[in-house]
Amino acid sequence: MKSRQLIKIAGTASLAMTLMLTSSSFSTIPAHAAASSASQSKTTWSVLDVKHKPYLNKGVVFIPLKEVSEQLQLQLTVSGKHDLYINSPTQSVRIIIGQSRAVPAKGTALKLEAPPVVKKGVTYVPASLITKAFGIPLKYDSKSGLRTTFNSWSSYAATSQANMLFWLNKENGMLSMGKAGTTPVQVGTVPVEDMDIVTLNAHQVNSSTYVLNLSNYYGEPHIHEGRYRLLIRDNKILKQTKTTHSNFAGINYNKDQLGYKGLIAMMNGSTLELVHPTGKTVKTYDLAALTGVDDHFVVEAIEADFLLVRSYKQAVLYAVHPSANKAELIYPEIVDEESQKMIEEYPSNEVGYFGDGLTYTGYTSGKLHFDFKNPVLGKSEKYTYTLPF
Repeated sequence: MKSRQLIKIAGTASLAMTLMLTSSSFSTIPAHAAASSASQSKTTWSVLDVKHKPYLNKGVVFIPLKEVSEQLQLQLTVSGKHDLYINSPTQSVRIIIGQSRAVPAKGTALKLEAPPVVKKGVTYVPASLITKAFGIPLKYDSKSGLRTTFNSWSSYAATSQANMLFWLNKENGMLSMGKAGTTPVQVGTVPVEDMDIVTLNAHQVNSSTYVLNLSNYYGEPHIHEGRYRLLIRDNKILKQTKTTHSNFAGINYNKDQLGYKGLIAMMNGSTLELVHPTGKTVKTYDLAALTGVDDHFVVEAIEADFLLVRSYKQAVLYAVHPSANKAELIYPEIVDEESQKMIEEYPSNEVGYFGDGLTYTGYTSGKLHFDFKNPVLGKSEKYTYTLPF
C-alpha cells in the first residue's frame, strides 16, 4: 500500500511548516516512509545545521540541497549544466533546474510542488522531494529550524570516485555501489568490528575494478583504528584485508600506499600482498619475520629497489628488500645519539611519543630522503639514507 504526502502550513504568523506523511492524491512515496502521528510524536527530531537557511515561497519550503544532502547521507552528482542526480544506497533521482518533475532510477516520475532553483550559486529544492524520493521525514519552522528523524551518524558511510558511488551500511556492514543515475547493488559484507566513526575513500584501477579503503575509529576515547582495504571487481569483493592498532600516543600515521606498477598493496596485519587486479597474489611479504617485530604495519612506499614499512607500536621505519628476505631499521643509521635514546626510552603508549620522527620525502640514486623532527628536543633536520642492499 503506497502512502502520500503534502506540505502543511501550521500558523501563518510563525510560518511553521511540517512535511507530513498523510493520505493525498498529490504524489506517491515509498510505503516504509509513512508513519502515524502517534509514532512521530515519540520520535526524536534532530536539527540539521545549514548555513543557507530554508525559505518559504508560495507555501513551498525550499532547502539548500548540497548542505542537506551531506547531512542525510545523500550524494550529489552533476550530470549536466542544469541537471544532477541525488543518490541514496537504494535510489537515484534526477532533477533539472527549472523543471517541476524528478525522475527516479526506479519507480515513476515524481511531480514536484515547484521546480528546483539556483539562488546566488546555491541550489534549492522543495523539501518534500527528499521525503517523497527517499522516505526521509523533514520538518521546518522559523523558530526550530530544519529537522529530521534520520540518524545519519549510525546509518551509512559513503564516498565516490568520479560517478561511481559507494555506501557502507553501518548496521550490518553491507557494501553497495553503483553509478549515479542507477540503483546501487550490494557487492558484499565487510566484517568491521565495533563500527563507529567510519571513513571511506575509493580509487579506480580500471573500468571494472576499484580499491576501497575503510577506516574505523572506535572505543572511548577513539584511539583504536581498524584499517580495511577491499579489492572490488565487476561489483564483487574479490579480496579484503585488515590491520588494527591502538594509538595511545596520538601519532599521525600515513595512509598505506595504493600499489606499484598495476599491483595493489593489500596489508593484512603483518602480511603484505601485492595483488593483481584480477585478485591473484603476485608477491607476499611476512613483515613480522623480516623485521623481527610482532606487530601490524603501514606500507609507506613501494619502489623497484625497496619497500618502506612502519610498525604501529614503535612507529619506526624499515627498508625492505623487494625480493630478498631482508629488512633494515633506518633511524639508528641516520639520527643523532640523543634522538636515538629518546626514541628507544620514551614509552610508546604515552601521549607525546612520536616514533622515529622520520617523514619520507623521496628517492634518488639509491638514497632515501627524510625530514626529521623531534618536538621534545626541538630538533628539525633533513637526512639521507643509503640503501644497504
